[in-house]
Formats: sequence, C-alpha cells, structure tokens
Amino acid sequence: MLRMLPLIITLFLTASTALPGASQESHFAEAGSGAVLARSAFAHGYRHGYEEGYHLGNMDVNMGRLARKKRDQFHGLNQGYSSQFGPKKSFEAGFEAGLRAGYSDGFTGRSFRAIGTMRQLARALEPPSPADTSGAYFDQGVASGYGDGFHRGATAPPLDPPLDAAAIACVVFHPLKPQDTAAEGSYCEGYRRGYVIGHNDALVLGVERPALEAVK
Repeated sequence: MLRMLPLIITLFLTASTALPGASQESHFAEAGSGAVLARSAFAHGYRHGYEEGYHLGNMDVNMGRLARKKRDQFHGLNQGYSSQFGPKKSFEAGFEAGLRAGYSDGFTGRSFRAIGTMRQLARALEPPSPADTSGAYFDQGVASGYGDGFHRGATAPPLDPPLDAAAIACVVFHPLKPQDTAAEGSYCEGYRRGYVIGHNDALVLGVERPALEAVK
C-alpha cells in the first residue's frame, strides 16, 4: 500500500535540492536548528544523511522493494560535504547515523523528523565557549554522546521513558591539550544533547525493526 504523504515529502525534498542555488548550505538557515548545524559537523552530517536516507527508504517501499539492510547496498550517495562544515570524519560519521535513521523512517512511513531532531539538539543552546571558539569540543561531544546514547537505547525497553539532557552524566573529558580543560563545559553540552538523540534513534529503530522485516 502506498504511503502517499511520505512520498509527497520525498518529492518535495528532491525538487528543492534540484533548484538552482538550493545548496546544502541552506541548512544553516533552518529556523531553530541552524546554530547547532554550524557548530557541529556531526550534526550537520546527520541532517544530510537523514534526508538522503528518508528519500531512499520512501522510494524503496513505494516501488515494492525489500528494505536495504547492509551499508554496501547504498551506492553512489552524495554526502554534500564542504570544508566549511568542519572535520570531514565527524561529518561522515553523522551522515551514517542520519542515513540509518532516515532510511528506517522513510521505509516504514514515519514522518520526516530530522528537523525536529535538530531543533531538539539546539534547544537552550548556550553561546560558544571562549575556550572552544572553533566548536571542536562541542562537536566531539555530540558525536560521542550520540554513540553512547544509541548503545544505551539499543538495549533499553521499547517504552523506555524520554531522557532529560540535563540529567545525563557527562563522560570523562580528555582535552587534546592541557590548556583546553576550560572547554569541558562545551564538550559536555554537546555530549548530553547527542546522547538524547542517539538514544531516541535506537528506540525508534528497535521498534521498527520487525516492520522493516515484514513490509514488502
């Protein structure tokens, strides 16, 4: 059975990225989330990956294809990376995380939730710390927190209650240089937010895994 609403969303996203001048940098201007995308290459990569995954998942289910279950089934993806986004490895890691979440949502007919996810990540975001003007530690925190949160969510009950970012304990901070210890607050701010997003994604994927197997 066709899922027309997600398909319409997918067609809109495809068309918008094809318009002249509609570059991926437009994500920086997204209301409520642009600030965090500018500070975290991982978050920005997640945004790109989710959009790409959602499009592919929605197209696959509407074409009657089986769900893709392995990374090597995704060929020729344009990550849309630019050096202005920050460290490429962090961006790529975020892209992979977003691709996984977006594909699941698109294939199973869920709503496009990447924008809401990024707004959640940016909620009550403090101004950049003078000790982390480049945002490097904040970005590391987001990436590390996402991974830890996803691991926790993957083993949690499906109805595990929502997490409060403020209540999440930050892992031990390891500055690259002794003088960077003042950036711990920036790292932990990113870590707590990334943890919540990773945890949420794992719960969604855990609930939807049987659906991915069943939908033809």
